[in-house]
Amino acid sequence: MPIRGIFILGMVFLLSSCRMINMMMPADSRPGKITYPVQKISDREFKSTVEALNSEFRKEFKHAAIFEENGIREYKGPETCLQCHENISVTDHKTGNTKTVDLMENLTSSAHYTFYSKAHPNVWGFNGELADNFPMGKINRPCPKPGSFAMTAWAEIVVTEAGDTLSEGCGQCHIGGQYQAPLGEMMPGYRTLQKEKETIDCLICHSAAYDMNQKQVVVDANGGKRWAQDRSMRAAIAVESPSSQACLRCHQHNFGGDIYVDEADPSFMQSLVNTGKERPRVLHPGSKRGTPISPSWDVHAAAGVSCIECHTTEGHYIAKGKHTTTMMANDLPDVAVTCEKCHSDAPHSNNEELADFLNMHTEKIACQTCHIPSLHPDNATMRDFSHTEFEEHPGIYIYHDIEKKNLPGEGIVYKWWNGDATFLGNPIGDNPNGKNLYSFYQPEHVWPDFQDFDYAGWYEKVMRPIAQKKPSKLYAMKKFNGRQHIDLQNRGPFGGMFVPYNLPDYYRYGKPAQAASKEMEKSMMKMMYGTMFDVYMMNKFIRFMDDGSGNFLKGWNTKAYKDVKNIADGKVEPRWIPADASMEISHSIRLEGALTCANCHSENGVLDWTYLGYDDDEAEMLSQNPLE
Repeated sequence: MPIRGIFILGMVFLLSSCRMINMMMPADSRPGKITYPVQKISDREFKSTVEALNSEFRKEFKHAAIFEENGIREYKGPETCLQCHENISVTDHKTGNTKTVDLMENLTSSAHYTFYSKAHPNVWGFNGELADNFPMGKINRPCPKPGSFAMTAWAEIVVTEAGDTLSEGCGQCHIGGQYQAPLGEMMPGYRTLQKEKETIDCLICHSAAYDMNQKQVVVDANGGKRWAQDRSMRAAIAVESPSSQACLRCHQHNFGGDIYVDEADPSFMQSLVNTGKERPRVLHPGSKRGTPISPSWDVHAAAGVSCIECHTTEGHYIAKGKHTTTMMANDLPDVAVTCEKCHSDAPHSNNEELADFLNMHTEKIACQTCHIPSLHPDNATMRDFSHTEFEEHPGIYIYHDIEKKNLPGEGIVYKWWNGDATFLGNPIGDNPNGKNLYSFYQPEHVWPDFQDFDYAGWYEKVMRPIAQKKPSKLYAMKKFNGRQHIDLQNRGPFGGMFVPYNLPDYYRYGKPAQAASKEMEKSMMKMMYGTMFDVYMMNKFIRFMDDGSGNFLKGWNTKAYKDVKNIADGKVEPRWIPADASMEISHSIRLEGALTCANCHSENGVLDWTYLGYDDDEAEMLSQNPLE
């Protein structure tokens, strides 16, 4: 058979296998053909739209001239973009050379589309194994904002007691426009289907004029729920490289939360100001990281530095850095994102008397340790999903934030960190003094069934060698812990399988156990406890919660489904994670108010020198201000 014939047969087989994978998914989780309304404007409307955009943004958008010359008066989604951008030139992050790649292939293999990556070279299981070479990210890990999974809570309509309808779900922070997260992408050999490509939201990242009021849940004639998009010509004309404001349409949700809007420049909070007209998005109180990115909080935002100036790109692959504790999906895990890229390793020069003294600290202390002196007040450090309280506006029940601490030594904790992390967001590292007095894992919420577990012995055997693999620096981290229902038949000494909540039920009735049971009825949860997920992902996933002995978790227990569905006594209950997570914080950088010598080197300083691995004599010496 000719080579061309073999190639065609191969493509037919591949396409068939992709369709088979989708057919294996529950009916409500398969991609479908979606038709978006297309807005066609006249030449006069085109001209007036361009003039209005130029006036509003005080610049000219180059696509206006391209559209005018080529008679483009309607935007049909990716189809319109691919007329010119089928292939793009990118800089190879390994060689530094320019190469040409297929745009759609580059995009659909990126973490911003898939919600996961397979490479996690800095994530370690509690069993001492590198959690690498399998799909993991926000697609299959619980979100500590609403207490749910992307694979079950993609697009939800919340109906309040007053009859108002709200939009909620993980799909609001995603470029895919289907009825479900791109679950097929996790399966071996899968290739993104054309109908999936057609629904991608290019403009939410690339348009300066994207209207976030369009980003709300709609219900199609087939009953499928999805997130609408702004596909107007106004948005299409205003295409540009992604700005910080565009990135923050999704990311401000976790950095600054859903409540704070910077009056100095609300353009950094577009998703909080424009929440949707017919079905507004639910705004969650209690920021995940407490580090808003806006001119009033961050010197880089005030200086006009864009996100992608620090976060190197390779087309749609975006570096998140080598130091991460919670962002498991990373397109370019071997690309560093560091302050030294712009500031060198001796950044202090303004004060001649102190410059050498301060620069000496950079050998052991990360820049953000001093330059993030506080977190935003609406910053959750202890969140109890199992206890709800009613919010008059917008008329829903929400979780209870027990603590909102934002000061150094309270909401901000200090850890030795080498850039690696455990499976549950504990920064791995060791004091470089070599005395083995520091332990990054000290559980404060030990579960009753593990009271006799030897955490200290496990640490020395399994984690200390990992902590000493790479040099550590002292970092400021954000403390967080959440109490949520746990499948106790799939748990180990360090945590277990979270049971997600059905968001419409949770918000309406405020009964977490009922909402957890309701979510377990969803087809994807049944599938998670089924054979395919067991073999392909969950069996490996759950073993990382073991201590390395294999005594606690030999694999994923699929038989637990009925007990979890029924919230059986002794089988499911809300629990805190044994050790608080310490999330990386690297935004809300400030010059004014940065920590000074006395903040650390004093009797009441923010650093606990004994906890950090210094002996008594060293701790006493370090508690004294060397400049006094």
